[in-house]
Amino acid sequence: MHTLGLVVVAAGLVGVIWGIFQRLKAGRLSGAPLVRTGDAAARGAHVASSDGAISVQGNVICQRPLVSPVTGTACLYYSLKTVASWKEGETEKSKVLEDRKMAARFAIDDGSGPVWIDASNGGDFEPEQRKSESKGAGLLGGITGADLAFGNYKLSTGSLSLGTKYEVTETLLPVVPRLYACGRTVEHGIAEPGWRSLILSAKSRDELLASAARGAKLFVAGGVAALGAGAVMTFLGQ
Repeated sequence: MHTLGLVVVAAGLVGVIWGIFQRLKAGRLSGAPLVRTGDAAARGAHVASSDGAISVQGNVICQRPLVSPVTGTACLYYSLKTVASWKEGETEKSKVLEDRKMAARFAIDDGSGPVWIDASNGGDFEPEQRKSESKGAGLLGGITGADLAFGNYKLSTGSLSLGTKYEVTETLLPVVPRLYACGRTVEHGIAEPGWRSLILSAKSRDELLASAARGAKLFVAGGVAALGAGAVMTFLGQ
């Protein structure tokens, strides 16, 4: 019971932390003025909050979507991370071979004029699609350095890579007809707000705000209850 109690305490702690995160997100959404896209593009600094926070929603305009390297999906943004891992004696080692982020040039327009969105650094995106795959080069490939195929993505392993595992992870925001954006006003556009993430969601502002507020209540309440139950179980187990 002692071990189970510790597991419940850990789960409760995770729930409380996630609930706090959702509460902060709800506060951020409510604190970013929702303005017309044309105003955001032309008068961003005048219609944003005092710290530059701003939000818009409308139709997505993207003439040249990206094609993701692994799944070949038309998208507004993708990231690609490739990691090699191997053993030296009893020590596990790893190395990031590639860590790439790419964003298409796109805008949001509610009918009042487009505002450009800078998603080049990634962010909190929804819907988000992720694919992760891991494989080794095999005996012959590990000696000769044959390429590994991860969907449409080809990875050159180099010779004498026997025993090395390669993991490729692709994360993307697919092309969707409408988006809500919450970020920081910049010249003619919206970008990530410094140390916080750019929020892009296919949900409307009201839907996203309601979801964050509901999640905050549920996770904090559930997390606190789990912490209490776990503490009791741990005490009884001792």
